[in-house]
Amino acid sequence: MKEIKFNVPLSIDASISNVNKFLRSKEPLHGPGYNIFTIKEELKKLFGFNNTYLTNSCTSALEICGLALGLKKNDEVILPSFSFITTASSFARTGCKIRYVDIEKETLMPSFNDIKKNITKNTKAIIILHYQGYSINYMEKLQKLCKRKKIFLIEDAAQAFGSFYKNKPLGTFGDFACFSFHETKNIHAGTGGLLVVNNKKFINQINFIFDKGTNRNLMISKKIKYYTWVTIGSAFLMSEFSASYLLPQIKNYKRIVHKRALLYNNYVKNLKHLNNKEIFLTNNHKYKYNFHAFVIILKNTIREKFLKYLKKNKINAVISYTPLHRSKFGKKYFINQEKLINTDRYLEKIVRLPLHNDLTLKSTNYISNKIKEYFKN
Repeated sequence: MKEIKFNVPLSIDASISNVNKFLRSKEPLHGPGYNIFTIKEELKKLFGFNNTYLTNSCTSALEICGLALGLKKNDEVILPSFSFITTASSFARTGCKIRYVDIEKETLMPSFNDIKKNITKNTKAIIILHYQGYSINYMEKLQKLCKRKKIFLIEDAAQAFGSFYKNKPLGTFGDFACFSFHETKNIHAGTGGLLVVNNKKFINQINFIFDKGTNRNLMISKKIKYYTWVTIGSAFLMSEFSASYLLPQIKNYKRIVHKRALLYNNYVKNLKHLNNKEIFLTNNHKYKYNFHAFVIILKNTIREKFLKYLKKNKINAVISYTPLHRSKFGKKYFINQEKLINTDRYLEKIVRLPLHNDLTLKSTNYISNKIKEYFKN
C-alpha cells in the first residue's frame, strides 16, 4: 500500500478543460465574467441562494460580515472555541470582544445552552459552526432566540456546502452564511469562498465593502457617473481564473458527493463494532449531507501514539482544531468565563481520517483494518 494522504485536492477533467478554454478566450483574468456569473446562477438553482458574493476565501467572507455589522469595541460576538482561527480573527480585527462557547459531546457542535448563558446586553452576533459539514440540531430555536434578542446570526458553513437542515440547505438560515472553496474542501478553486446574504438590509453596504470600499457598483448600473471611496472595504473578489476551475465542479457536484458518500459509509460499516468501545463515531447527520469529513473520537487511547502508528502504516490522519481559548492570541479573550469542559475534554481525542475523491474503497478498507489491528493488539 502506497502512502495514503490526508487530502488530495479534487481534480476533474471538466475543470481542466474549462480553465484551458477560459485562457484561450483571452478574457480578463480578474473578472467578474462568464464563470462567476454562471456559478451564481447555479447556486440559485441548486440551493436558492439569491444574494451571493464569490470571494477569494471563506475568511474574506467572514471579514465582510464583521465590517457590515459595524462592530465596536464593546460589542460582543459569540462563537465556539473549537473552530478554525479565522472564525474568530475575522471579527476580532474590528476591535470587538469575543466570547467562547463550549461544544456538545455528542456532535462536537456549539452548545445551545452555553450560547444562551453567554448572551449579554452587548451581544451583537452569534457565529454558528457547521463542523464537518453537519447541521446543528437546534436551528429553529437558535433563529427564534436571535430574533427575540435582536442578535445577528452568521453561519460559518466553511465545510458545509451542499448539506441541509431538514429540507433547507445550510446557508439559508443566518443573516449571513460563509462557505469555503479551499483545496481541502469537497469542491474548490484552489482557494476561494462564498458569502450568502439573507438579510437584505445589508446588501447595499456589502456591495461597497466587497468592491474595495467603493460605490463602483452604482457606476456600473449607471446611477452615478464616477465612483469613489465610500467606506472601509478590500479586494475580496474571487478571480475569474479561479472561478473557471470551480464552475464544472459545481455542475458535477452530485457525482462528486456520491463518491465521498461511498467512502464515508464504508468507514462506518468497517468501524461500527468499535463504536462506544474503543472509539466514538461522529456520524450524526440526520439530513442530506455532503460527506465532508470522517472524524473519530478516541476513548482511552493516547492520540499521538495512535497517529504515530497510522503514520508508520503510511496513513496520514490529522487532529482537527487547536481550541482558540488555549491559543497564544485567543486566550486574551478568555477572561472570567466558565471552563469549556467538553472542548477541553475532547481536544486531545479527535482524529480526522483521510477522506477525498482520490481514495478508493480498498484504501478505506486498509485504513479500517489497521485501526482494528491497533485496538486488537
